[in-house]
Amino acid sequence: MKIALSQLVAGRQNPRRVKPEREAHKRLVASIEAHGLLEPLVVRPNGDDKYHVIAGNRRLTALREVHRGEDVKVECVTKRVDEDTASAMSLAENFAREPMHPLDEAEAFARLASDKCKGVPAIAEEFGVGETYVRQRMKLAGLADVVKAAFRRGEIGVGIAEAFAAVPEDRQEELWRETGGRPRHAQHVRNLIEHRWIPATHAAFDVASLDSGVVSHDLFGGNVLVERTAFMQAQASALEAERGRLLEEGWKDAVIAEREQVQDRLYATEEATPDYPAPVQRKLAKIAQTRAKLEKTPAKDEAAEDRIAGLLSKLDEREQAILKDATGSYGEATKAAGTVFLMLSPDGRIERRYRLPRPTARENGEHSRGGGSGTRESGQLPTSDELTDRQRAALHHHKALAVREAVAGHKLVQKRLIVLALHANVMHDAIAVRRDVNGTVTVAGQKESVHSPLHDAQQARLAKLDPFKGDRPVDEAEAYAKLSRLTEKKLDVLIAVLIVEALTGHGGRATPLIDVLAAELGVSLRTHWTPDADWLSGYTKAQLAHLAGTLRPGAANAAMGRKKSELVAELAAVFEKAASDPKHFADKEFAERVNAWVPKVGDESTASDAA
Repeated sequence: MKIALSQLVAGRQNPRRVKPEREAHKRLVASIEAHGLLEPLVVRPNGDDKYHVIAGNRRLTALREVHRGEDVKVECVTKRVDEDTASAMSLAENFAREPMHPLDEAEAFARLASDKCKGVPAIAEEFGVGETYVRQRMKLAGLADVVKAAFRRGEIGVGIAEAFAAVPEDRQEELWRETGGRPRHAQHVRNLIEHRWIPATHAAFDVASLDSGVVSHDLFGGNVLVERTAFMQAQASALEAERGRLLEEGWKDAVIAEREQVQDRLYATEEATPDYPAPVQRKLAKIAQTRAKLEKTPAKDEAAEDRIAGLLSKLDEREQAILKDATGSYGEATKAAGTVFLMLSPDGRIERRYRLPRPTARENGEHSRGGGSGTRESGQLPTSDELTDRQRAALHHHKALAVREAVAGHKLVQKRLIVLALHANVMHDAIAVRRDVNGTVTVAGQKESVHSPLHDAQQARLAKLDPFKGDRPVDEAEAYAKLSRLTEKKLDVLIAVLIVEALTGHGGRATPLIDVLAAELGVSLRTHWTPDADWLSGYTKAQLAHLAGTLRPGAANAAMGRKKSELVAELAAVFEKAASDPKHFADKEFAERVNAWVPKVGDESTASDAA
């Protein structure tokens, strides 16, 4: 069917918005002038005696240039299709001819996906390209307007456009402003992006759990990017969860920090060596033997020295290749003494270092956080007598409170303590006093981090008896006048309460006077203190297993296969039940053993000999 040029209208469905190169247009004009129209236009009627060109807009432009001022008729193929189908046909025809501008392809593919609900596989199959190609092009459709405009004008190339397309539109506009509207090259844009966006390959968390607004798919690089702030927050949460898992597995400690914050600790420790399967160990042992032999081999000349160096280098390469493919694990002794450093880098990467105290530190007994009792050979599991500072401090506090309760009912001991508190030649450690510059001494009450029922009762009695309650500090004459109004009996009670309040302990270490009083008064720590979950959590899994074996012989091995949190909860429940209802246990000796167990601090027990 032939249709006059005057009846032909450039199709609105034409996906080309960027004009082809002028040279290509000239070649098409020359071809039509020489050979005529070799392929008919594809058109659709629009109902007003006009026809919209579905395929052939470039040819229509060339025909009008060839036949200037003439309303000639040209060969056309009429298709009675709807606008959506016409758009698809137009895209297919243009796609197969002169290469389209990438942005035109992008928007055309995007329309097919959004308007026709076609998936990427269907679009790729329809146009004979790969799915990755379609996804890359469709991603360009999400360019910010300012970037699209520059792309269409040819001010930036496809590489730069693809770099911008890796992030959401609002971020693209920010990046555009940062470049001053003149991005130098694609890497320039990527460098700027990396300041705000981090590849998801570094994530220790599930990227799918994040809000879609902070996640972008960089199809050109095959990466998924996450907005920096959201990434770092999620990464930090993931590290906290990982730290919990490591402690559950039995590691002594797991530290989350930036490298510069723990650099000194890394220097002070050595790399923990994982345990490898027997075949791997044999290979490594053989390499070690060969290396030792080569290192002892004397080099007669420079050539021999170079040969030995080359052989040693090859051994190192072979060892690294073996370790790269080997799957190692850390033994319980290593975990019980070791620390895992989880270091978060500014680029979002996590560096994991598994470290052990250096041999010199272990020989000096410094392997145990808080100093533990005695030394432990390398490879040995820690026992329940090796305590952290926090655990030891809790024991000292509880012991001091237990001694207070005993002193509260012992008049003679109270009078001795009064002399200790008032005498100018006595240095105080266990008694809290304030000595002024003129040598006078006053009792200085201290707030305790742990309490006992008797302590609370003592506080209540003091509140009733204290003549200075709620007053501002008073001078001694005014204070004496108030005390004069108390009976001698009330004064005795007030003195007893105050001296007990003045008796305290040192949270960081044992206090000799507290130990002396505990022995003299027959104080038993376990009468006043029951290990709870908070205190028990200071142990590693290996120490909890040791404690389980101490309370019930033979239970340690089975306990090593449990999670730390399970052992903490189970042991705390056992201690609580034994203290409140020892008859609950059928094994009477087991209940007695639980109620008698006390850890050691240093070389001495926290309970008195009388206990």
